[in-house]
Amino acid sequence: MAQIKIKICGITQRHDALVALEAGADFIGLNLFAGPRKITVLQAAEILNGIGASGKAVALVDLSTAEGFAAANQLAQEHGVRIFQLYGDLTAAQCLPGEAAEYWPVFRIASREDLRAVKAQVRALPFAAAAILLDAFSAQGYGGTGTRMDGSLLASARSSGELRDLPPLVFAGGLTSENVGGATGILRPWAVDVSSGVEYAGRPGIKDPAKVRAFIKAARL
Repeated sequence: MAQIKIKICGITQRHDALVALEAGADFIGLNLFAGPRKITVLQAAEILNGIGASGKAVALVDLSTAEGFAAANQLAQEHGVRIFQLYGDLTAAQCLPGEAAEYWPVFRIASREDLRAVKAQVRALPFAAAAILLDAFSAQGYGGTGTRMDGSLLASARSSGELRDLPPLVFAGGLTSENVGGATGILRPWAVDVSSGVEYAGRPGIKDPAKVRAFIKAARL
């Protein structure tokens, strides 16, 4: 079995990006969409210039808005970012020009019905998804809320075949070093995504190096 991929999301400073990559993370997430971890294109550029690993950066954007498209296009053209995690109106997303980009649309899951709808939603996308991210729905906002996904929903959907023939799955939602091992063992996703679960308490966007290392170790046990 291939080693699980790990994304440390909500990176807001260069030091945290370096810690995550040195600890073995495959991807770092730069949030240009919404929430307390949102950064500007300039901040993202400063992080990328300091790590020399633009191929491992995932930019969180809404390609259905002019602001989101402009930010994504600038990161792609000027800084070599090629992976984009998509929010907003996915059916209205504009594909970026030039070299091929990878798109990871996000689906927020609150029920089994939400999961059953994913296949049809993927087929309706105006682009080919390189992966899809399944996140826990939270009324608090998009991602990084610490809301835990109900793993039994995904386990049941996988066993019944509802997740078959989908792009590679990225699993998110309330993951920590304490629970990621159980999630990966049962759900067998292609990748896992963590943000608040590796941060100092009460400090959104500021990663705790010890928690980052513990998470990566636990995910790959």
